[in-house]
Formats: sequence, C-alpha cells, structure tokens
Amino acid sequence: MLLNSALEAVVGPAKRWRRTASRISARWTEVAIIVTATVGLSWLWSQYSKLSTLSWWYENTHVLRTSTTLPNPDYDLTTLPWTVVHPRVFEVKQGKLTLVTAAEPFAYQAYATINTGGANAADLQFDADLQKGGATIGLLQSGKWIAISSSQRIGSFADSNSAQLGYSRSVTVMIANDNPAGESWLTIKWLRLYLRK
Repeated sequence: MLLNSALEAVVGPAKRWRRTASRISARWTEVAIIVTATVGLSWLWSQYSKLSTLSWWYENTHVLRTSTTLPNPDYDLTTLPWTVVHPRVFEVKQGKLTLVTAAEPFAYQAYATINTGGANAADLQFDADLQKGGATIGLLQSGKWIAISSSQRIGSFADSNSAQLGYSRSVTVMIANDNPAGESWLTIKWLRLYLRK
C-alpha cells in the first residue's frame, strides 16, 4: 500500500501532465488558425489604412488645386503670428512677404504656430517667386513635417497641400532655406491656411 502511494505520487503528475499536453496539442491547430487570421487581418487593415490616407490626401489636394472658389481662409500671410528665426530680411508689406534667408543651408527661417481649434485637417496654399536659391514651405506638427513643398528653381513657386492633423493642439507654418550653397531670396505673394473640422 505504501509502495502504491509512493508510485502514484511519482507517476500521477506525469500522467496528468501528458493528458494536459495532449489536450493542448490537439487544440494547437485551432490556436494557430486564430493567430494566423489575426495577423493577416492586422496586416490587411494596416495596408488599407495607408491606401485610405493616400486617397484622402490626393482627393483633398486635387480639390484644393482645381477649385476656383474657396471660402475665406482661417489665416493668411498677414494674420499669421510670425516668429523670425534666422533670416537677413523678413518684411511683410502690402500683403506680400519678402524673405532673404541666412547663409545656413536648410535652416528654419520663419514660422507661425497656431491653435488648431479641434480641426482634423489643414490645407495650405501659397504663391511665391523664388529669386535665388531654394525654399521649403510647409506644415509641422509635434516637430514633424506633415505637408511640405520645396523648390530650387528660380521663378514661380506655387503649391497647394493637405494634411491630416494629429492630436496635438497646434500646427506650425514653416518657411525654411532649401539651398545647400547658402542664402535664398523669396517673395511670397499670398499664403492661405484652412483648418477643417
């Protein structure tokens, strides 16, 4: 009797472990199917999300570029609260902005940070003349570019761009030097920012 109890104490847990292992292995196929389906669905959703964002951007930018009548902008060149960083010349006169950048290549020159007011998207339009060098005009949120337009060609520099806004409560309109060789000269004839809810 004592020998049977000792033998049962040793063999019993091993039998129970084998029974549990066989149950788990029998269900392993079911678990593998569920995990594979979950991973596949997650991958499919991420691809759909990327395609949806691209489609949204293309449609909004196309409408912005081709519309002949747009509502009044939330901000324009004269109503943005500009902060000057490094330019040699920054002058807003008669609704136009004249900018001569510092010699530092790719440096931020001027920016305007505004409250988004709960907006989900921002549209930026501008028309400028580039006399020398290159320029970048765009939107930043949380320190990252969310819409950007750059040119290093002398002459007309105009663009329209749309961006979905993140959870941050502010967005920044940025003008930067885009000339690796030094200073740039730029006149912005008009700039409009639309915040959409």
